[in-house]
Amino acid sequence: MINATIDKPNHIEYTFIEPIYEKDVNHRTKDFYLKITKTNEVQKLEIRSFTKMPEHGFCLAGCYIQDIPDHNPDIYYVQRDEPIVSCIILLTFNDRFIYNFLIPSIVNNTTIPYEIIIVYNGSNVNLELFKDFTIIESETGCVSKAYNIGVEKASGKYIAIFHDDCLITNYQWHDVMLRKLQKDTLAVSTEVMYNEMFDFHFLKGTPLVMTADHYKTIGGHDEFYFAGIEDVDFSYQMIKKGWKIDKIIMPYKHFNGMSTVILLNDQPELIKILFGYCLIPENVIEQWKTKVMSFSDIMPLIQKVNGENLKYFYKKNTFVSDKDKRQYMASLTTADFPALFSIRKVYKEWLTKQFTPIPCKVSNQC
Repeated sequence: MINATIDKPNHIEYTFIEPIYEKDVNHRTKDFYLKITKTNEVQKLEIRSFTKMPEHGFCLAGCYIQDIPDHNPDIYYVQRDEPIVSCIILLTFNDRFIYNFLIPSIVNNTTIPYEIIIVYNGSNVNLELFKDFTIIESETGCVSKAYNIGVEKASGKYIAIFHDDCLITNYQWHDVMLRKLQKDTLAVSTEVMYNEMFDFHFLKGTPLVMTADHYKTIGGHDEFYFAGIEDVDFSYQMIKKGWKIDKIIMPYKHFNGMSTVILLNDQPELIKILFGYCLIPENVIEQWKTKVMSFSDIMPLIQKVNGENLKYFYKKNTFVSDKDKRQYMASLTTADFPALFSIRKVYKEWLTKQFTPIPCKVSNQC
């Protein structure tokens, strides 16, 4: 799918067997030179960086491709003793994108006291990049547990849950979102999706904002879900109690599918670089996600997990009382949900084949 050469620190080239850009580009600034050409269905991307740190020029080229505001690469973050909002980021595989784009988008657009908490639940990432932030280690792959651990560590009155494939482009984004919470809404997000099977809308973490107290009152994310529909269930717990959730209209970006493509692709390190500099269009990431999910050898298990997630969600939420629900959840067995019980072990063993883990260098935090 991709061939790449990096002949100098400030010069990279990628050749795509299938075209991914809509048109040729020949664009030069004081910081980078970007050239996209197409010949016989093969497309070539070439970037030369003129910045002191070459990565900055590559990222600015990505900003140009994605039509997003340039960001300040020299982010200045100071941990506040009394933050108002705690930004919780799950670090699974997409470390370069988080460091180059997601975190700078928070730092450059936040004007109230805040903190950034990195919850590491993945494999093969460079944790040294995040040494200035609070890092918490969580169970590999388990999304729901990682969210809960992050909120438990949070010091702010409010929490903002971020996926690892989104960024904020709205200055003082928190004012817009927190203002809505002060009315009649329990939780808000920049993205709301519709679940056809159960006929309700649910919030995505792009980001999802609410008070830490409300998060804990709901019970957090159900940790029986390994990964899949934990966000659907979380929103439903609020809705069925009569609480309101809502969508906030403001600029943001969600490159849905980045982690999936990194995880299931046969060139994970190369894909991480492409995503880390934001060089792949949003619609192409979606296409790649669909493609890699069709060929992965772990997909049969993932499909079974998805089916059991739905089965568990339905049974859990059809019990009429909290007492009955607790009794049901306490009696869950491997026979009832074999894929959900086995996914943790199988997933971790499979990861050792996909990645060569990078040792954690932040010994005082990991």
